[in-house]
Amino acid sequence: MATTATKKSTHAVPDQPEHRGPAIVAVAVAVALYTLLPGSAVPVPRFILPVVATLLAIPLMVLNPHHFTRQTAWSRWVSLSLGAVLVLFNQVEVVGILITLLNGKAHGPTVLLNAAQVWATDIIAFGVVYWELDGRGPIARRLPNDPEARDFRFPQEDTGKPTPWRSSFLDYLYFALTNMMAFSPTDVMPLTIRAKALMALQSVTGFALLALVIARAVNILT
Repeated sequence: MATTATKKSTHAVPDQPEHRGPAIVAVAVAVALYTLLPGSAVPVPRFILPVVATLLAIPLMVLNPHHFTRQTAWSRWVSLSLGAVLVLFNQVEVVGILITLLNGKAHGPTVLLNAAQVWATDIIAFGVVYWELDGRGPIARRLPNDPEARDFRFPQEDTGKPTPWRSSFLDYLYFALTNMMAFSPTDVMPLTIRAKALMALQSVTGFALLALVIARAVNILT
């Protein structure tokens, strides 16, 4: 999300600045889903994620309360940290589900509910990471003639001529959803090693939840 590497606040008015609403609502939903998760085998207190996410989100909302129009080096790192924290805590929950199943004491309905919540939270968490990581973030991507290399290529950008279209948070959220279900790229292609690594991690998580955990929970129910 940074437009410069300086430590001072930099004002940059991008082309049609993106609204903060969809991203902050999605993060709030992810935190709520995590907080409501049934207890797992991993001893991580539930209050840690809401507290950390709130502390990271407040300065970002103060800097850009409505639209993403300015960014600094510190806020770039804070925004990336917020996405990383969501992914990290959710991966811990995946481990907790697997441990519960391996112990042979899993309660079918609880495992199904837990897996569904982690699956939905994972989509939001990776959607936030993809959105923040691509290029230099949502502000730089809308600057005219931004020279920064992109991490993802959307089909709207393959017209062979300049286009006014700019990717928004909902585009990355949809991309995270399709990767979680298909375990591979669909219409959006990863261009960098870090993008491919993140997609691989999300695909493995999705496979573990859909193919292994939910299948095991159904066996328990029957």
